[in-house]
Amino acid sequence: MSEARVETEEERVARIARGIVVVREGHGANCSSVGSVVDTLFAAAVVGGAVLAAVAAALAKEPVRVAGTRETKGAAGADAATTTSKNEEPPT
Repeated sequence: MSEARVETEEERVARIARGIVVVREGHGANCSSVGSVVDTLFAAAVVGGAVLAAVAAALAKEPVRVAGTRETKGAAGADAATTTSKNEEPPT
């Protein structure tokens, strides 16, 4: 049986260089397009979560109001609490 030949450093560098077509610089430049899509989706999910949290926080401070009713203005009583149906005119 023949012995396995050990590749020299120069041969290894030449073999690798023959297989390289393009080298790109930058973040994830040599990744596949699927890797870029995953990065983009991750960034979009982070931004979307931040926007959702901001909207939820803003809406949590908004008072809830019910349409069609009036609230009593205290015990001194400027207006009594009244409700109106569709056919009635509101009090003046």
